[in-house]
Amino acid sequence: MKIGALTTIADLEKQNDNSVWCRVLNNVAEKFGSPNIRSVATVGGNICAASSSEDLIPVFLTLDANVKTIRRNGTREQPLRNFIVSKRKTALSDGEILAEVSFLEPNARAACSFQKLGMRNILIIAVVSVAAFLETDATNSTIASARIALNRLRGKVPERAENVEKELVDQKLDKSNIDRAAEVLGDDLLLTSDFRASAKYRSEAVKVLLRRALVECQQATLKK
Repeated sequence: MKIGALTTIADLEKQNDNSVWCRVLNNVAEKFGSPNIRSVATVGGNICAASSSEDLIPVFLTLDANVKTIRRNGTREQPLRNFIVSKRKTALSDGEILAEVSFLEPNARAACSFQKLGMRNILIIAVVSVAAFLETDATNSTIASARIALNRLRGKVPERAENVEKELVDQKLDKSNIDRAAEVLGDDLLLTSDFRASAKYRSEAVKVLLRRALVECQQATLKK
């Protein structure tokens, strides 16, 4: 699947494909700013802003997305997780622009969830957010693949929670394993305080959001 950098958030919101990736991007778009903002904000702008306030980055990280960039003498492609270097800094070179983001179509046994918490229900910057991607095995009994991303894990840019992912793989998606995943996440968090929330609040809230994301994935897989 390829999405151009100039695709607006409103464009994502209008997609009515019933695929896993489309449903989760619809969900992100519904929680993104206001209708006026969604009509002008773009996928490329959200990615290149490279900060913890950008809702699309965690979801694209869980979709294991690549980004394609173009410059006068050619193009290059790289994983999104390498493209985000640090807060407000990407791997773009001088004279280079982001052209598209791409990812493999998730199979029928996959489920995605995006959870976001802010100071209001609308027009908010995330205090914490969590995106989850889970794929079950052929018998739909255990987790074959897991990708979890947070808007903040140890710094101020979205990042994959790799230890949580390892904890989930080959496990049943039940309450005990969901609780264990939240414990592992808590051990990995290194968050900071600011005017929006304290580090302690963020740490507790993000574990709640992880549980919600995993439960939503669990419910989706049970329907398959």
